[in-house]
Amino acid sequence: MHEVVLDTEENTVLVAYMPTPKDLAIARTQGWYRIPVTHAPPIITQGKATHIAFYQPSSFGDDRYRVRWYSPISSLAIRSRLDVLPTEIHHPSAQKQYYVVGCSQLQELPVPIRSRRPRRPIFFPTTLKKLMTATDINHLFNDSPLENLLWSELLKADIPAERQFDIKVGRYWLKLDFALFCKTRKIDVECDSDTHHLSQAAVEKDKWRSNMLAREGWNVLRFTSSMLRKEMRASMSMVAETVSRYGGIESPGAEGGYRYPLGPDDAPRLFD
Repeated sequence: MHEVVLDTEENTVLVAYMPTPKDLAIARTQGWYRIPVTHAPPIITQGKATHIAFYQPSSFGDDRYRVRWYSPISSLAIRSRLDVLPTEIHHPSAQKQYYVVGCSQLQELPVPIRSRRPRRPIFFPTTLKKLMTATDINHLFNDSPLENLLWSELLKADIPAERQFDIKVGRYWLKLDFALFCKTRKIDVECDSDTHHLSQAAVEKDKWRSNMLAREGWNVLRFTSSMLRKEMRASMSMVAETVSRYGGIESPGAEGGYRYPLGPDDAPRLFD
């Protein structure tokens, strides 16, 4: 019998949103967790996840804004809500379809992974190595080599940033590659591939996005892969100068600093 050796540097871990302590109790006692089929990330739909870890939002009280629990994935199936919660036959989402993820070996991480700022419901891939060594949620992201390159430079420059950060502008949710919260203005730093602006549609979308962010007090810095790979020193100087112009990075404070217009936990109903 051959031992299966996991590649700890491949994206095989799903970091997933755990809506409430009640849902965590189900995972701990019954060994499963559900993801709406309509919101399932590719790492699940393509069957690539070997482990799952859970981000806890504000509903967890003093234990909020952290990743504490994880488990190997023992099974994966699509089932209705009624199948897994048969006593709730009259629930309006009784026939809603979910990926039911087996997590019967739930255990605590050696050190909880904290988020300095609240995050809305999240699903993203990471590596087992990062899961076991990270102490901040920003260290978990691993789905863009270009962003990883800039992230390492931001760390060297001691510029705190939030990776893959969602903000609400009007009725739209926008995902920022890097969010920098300065004292007088906020900065969105975007990493674009060299082909990003080849289409007129992409250019128009970026203009609309930049205008929306400017209306909410954000300054947008965009760097192409060529700029980051060949002119990193100049790129980082631009970031550092912009941070300095806006008074430096503000402390997130006891409650995370940034406030979502409707609160960070607007979407737990997705899991009803």
